[in-house]
Parts: sequence; C-alpha cells; structure tokens
Amino acid sequence: MVVGETPFQGIGPTVAGSDGEQADAIRQDIDWITFAQNPSGPRPFVRLEGPAVFRWAAFKMGDVGRRAMDAAGVRPDQIDVFVPHQANSRINELLVKNLQLRPDAVVANDIEHTGNTSAASIPLAMAELLTTGAAKPGDLALLIGYGAGLSYAAQVVRMPKG
Repeated sequence: MVVGETPFQGIGPTVAGSDGEQADAIRQDIDWITFAQNPSGPRPFVRLEGPAVFRWAAFKMGDVGRRAMDAAGVRPDQIDVFVPHQANSRINELLVKNLQLRPDAVVANDIEHTGNTSAASIPLAMAELLTTGAAKPGDLALLIGYGAGLSYAAQVVRMPKG
C-alpha cells in the first residue's frame, strides 16, 4: 500500500513466485463463467487442502521471507514488524520462529478480528498496527503473502504514516 512520498527508502524489492507442484492445494473446481452458463448446475466452491497448505506456508514462506530480507539488504534482527498473510495464526507463529525474528518484533495478529480477508489481510493488519500504536511510521516491516496457485510474495517496507 503506497500512502505517499517519504524522505527515506520505503519499499524494498519484491520476491514473488508460485509453486506449481502445489497448484491444486487451493482451487475452485467450477469457474464462474461455466456456472453463469448453467446456473442450475453445480455451484463453484473453493477447495482447500488444509494440511498441505499449512505445511507449505509454515515452512516455504520462511525461505521466501529470508530472500526478501536478503534482497533488501537487511537482517532478521533489524525487522521491527512482521505482517504475514492473516490466514492462520499457527502458521504465523511458526514463521516467526523459522525467520528468527527478534523476540520484541511486533507481529500482526489481525486474524482474530477480521478473519482471513484474502488479499486485503496484509494492508488491514498494517492499518490495525498503526491505529493501535503497536507499530510506528518508519518501522522496518517484513510482509509475506500467499494464496491460491500456490503463489507468494514478500517484501521489506517502512511502515507508512497512519
């Protein structure tokens, strides 16, 4: 989320990709166009292979986070705030350990209030941290998102003005 101009480097390089071997872990069997052409037919539903997604996210996203920190030229002990995709708090707890972040690093845990809001989870969690004062503008934050496909992206940013 770009809020405005800053006097410092606010957005680091993005690490993004997908893991095609896990393409069926989160999927929709019937697309909306097919359903629209035959509304009396089967309805589209998202299917999630929970254990497979859990293992993949809890362990693979640590590597993605390290790659993002390397690309930004920062170490785990320099990260003030960690904002992972708000899908599962247990995944996020494992990521904190896997990434070896500082014990005092602020970790977004907005899932208890908003649930899994898909692509909106990271900006909503950032806004919550800034609104509550848990994070401050200028704090160095690691963001990690993932979703269907299985696709992922991670980036180091400075927290924007709230």
